[in-house]
Amino acid sequence: MSASAALRRGLLSDESIRGLRQSYVESGPYKHVVIQDVFDTELLRRVRLECLSALHATYKETDIYSVFQTGDLANLDGLPEDELRQVSALKTLRDTLYSDAFRAFIENVAGVGRLSPSKKDLSCNIYKPGCHLLCHDDVIGSRSVSYILYLTDPDEPWREDEGGALELYPVIAKGTPATNPSVTIPVKWNQLAMFAVQPGLSFHSVAEVVADEGRDRLSISGWFHVLQDDDLTDEERASRQERSNAGDAAPASLEQIVSSTGGKPFAPTLPAGDDSAWVDDNGDVVFLSADEVDELRRFVNPLYLKPSVIMQANETFASQASIQLTSFLRDDVADQVRDAIEKDDERCGFFDERLSPAVYDSGVVDGVWTPTGPPHIRRYVELAEQNARDDNESGRVLQALRDDLFKSSHAFRHLLYLITSFRPVVERGAVRRFRPGLDYTLATSTPAPDPTTGDVFDGVLDATLCFVANGDDVWASDEVGGFECYMVPDDDNEDPAQYRAAADVADGTLSVSAGCNVLNLVLRPTGVMKFVKYVSASAPGSRWDVAWEYRVVQDIADDVAEA
Repeated sequence: MSASAALRRGLLSDESIRGLRQSYVESGPYKHVVIQDVFDTELLRRVRLECLSALHATYKETDIYSVFQTGDLANLDGLPEDELRQVSALKTLRDTLYSDAFRAFIENVAGVGRLSPSKKDLSCNIYKPGCHLLCHDDVIGSRSVSYILYLTDPDEPWREDEGGALELYPVIAKGTPATNPSVTIPVKWNQLAMFAVQPGLSFHSVAEVVADEGRDRLSISGWFHVLQDDDLTDEERASRQERSNAGDAAPASLEQIVSSTGGKPFAPTLPAGDDSAWVDDNGDVVFLSADEVDELRRFVNPLYLKPSVIMQANETFASQASIQLTSFLRDDVADQVRDAIEKDDERCGFFDERLSPAVYDSGVVDGVWTPTGPPHIRRYVELAEQNARDDNESGRVLQALRDDLFKSSHAFRHLLYLITSFRPVVERGAVRRFRPGLDYTLATSTPAPDPTTGDVFDGVLDATLCFVANGDDVWASDEVGGFECYMVPDDDNEDPAQYRAAADVADGTLSVSAGCNVLNLVLRPTGVMKFVKYVSASAPGSRWDVAWEYRVVQDIADDVAEA
């Protein structure tokens, strides 16, 4: 089948191109176009069947996506003849997409200049229930135009409430997308969405699929690339180098994530107190004083204030560089928190059947809970520094933990020191709510010390007090996300598109499940990356936490000694 026969009649006509070009130019939040009924229906039916029966899709899960994906379909030509016959319709589709006629069509509609005739880049993606792709700008290598061709079941049309929509984000500053998308493009059979890839501008995501089991969002997605070196004349190659040297584009979202250190700066705002009293003249660590124990008993389970338990925790942390302290708060305090967050989750409808599209202002309360982004790095709602309302119970009880324990308690810092043998130097932190179907953080790196500025430390100690209202066993399975993952990046992987392959997560240093009333202590050396996995719409509520980070130095001391 020729390219012209595979496409809808009249699609490549001058009149069609003028209309689509106008739609493209007038679109927002950045230029894009959605084209209906692009290919011959019978051809696409065969393509869909071949994708489901002849291709092998591998499940891939990273911080930014969960999806089933085939290999690069550009390599079909290398298949043995008998295997190639099994994907003949798919090869026709690929050859049509990258034909001279269709490439010229894309060039004219998008106004991007000449595209490479030699580089093909496409794959089949299957979004099963729970699959998603978070906010990014697609800027990797020589990509110029991104496209998605939808191959959902033509006989049972996809419904908007099944999710999987393409979401486009406006930018609030160069390279910084708004927290929420402004345009949503629903899924539709034989529909092609496309946009020019632009650093720091073309931010988009794929909403989680929330359809019933067996209802999959199938698509062919890929890119047209700029002219490759082999496509250029010497004059064109020199001109490109000149333009590259003069460029002032915003950093790509991938570059921003890799270089990000995770949000607000560390501040030397630790509570006043005499840290030197933590070690006696003999070099022994001094246990909590009676006054410190009395102060901590307001919140902390008395079990964790016993010298024998602290020593045992110290041994565990010394060998593993991490520890989970379950039932960390007193029962009455934990019950108060759990009751408050359960009421908030119920008020937001998170215990009801989850439907798409997501309600982005769920849980946002003026003066109390504010959206935090940007979404190509993180999205959650955060408790305001000054809670403006006493009638928000979750804000009130979590503010008390933040302000009276994590922020201002020298005794709490002493307890952390006894458990970890690391002395906090500077800190930062937040009270966060990760809402189902909405929130996450992407992998950010632990920064290196900088002795030239006096910024010297031995690592970062994460102290995260986590809460969930319901479904403890479901959270413990990690199947609904919300877990915190620590991993070492793969320096040997040269393809930035795959720098967070699924194997990296599986082989990471640590994965910490969400739970209720659990204090997670983790020491992060320089270079270790961490993220909170996207919380699925199927989760039994929100993940809430008081998340504190301390830059720490290690003291070499002997046994714990009572004051």
